[in-house]
Amino acid sequence: MARKKFQWSRDEENPEGETFYTERESWADRDRANQQIVALAKVLVGLSPSLLGELTLGPGVADAVADARRLKQRGNVKGGLRRQMLLVATRLREEDEEKISELMDDLSQRTGFSP
Repeated sequence: MARKKFQWSRDEENPEGETFYTERESWADRDRANQQIVALAKVLVGLSPSLLGELTLGPGVADAVADARRLKQRGNVKGGLRRQMLLVATRLREEDEEKISELMDDLSQRTGFSP
């Protein structure tokens, strides 16, 4: 079943109704963006502490990355690292898109990261 890319509305001012088109992000675009965020989270956890200190991360992202690095040093105990990586990705999604793009650009210049 195809997704509708338009919306039909009827209100008091226009009783006959009106059709207007909305811009929606496709599922493939959402999936690509999600994969980029997950790749960024993996790179952040794998960075050296000196390079990680030079980056500007939000407080939620920095705490989640620090916890993931701690779990990585201890070893993957009962899937804790996987869950923490999901949390890092979630915290990154909560950030502004501009901040994330600046972070990706900065990482690509420093480490050659390409999403």
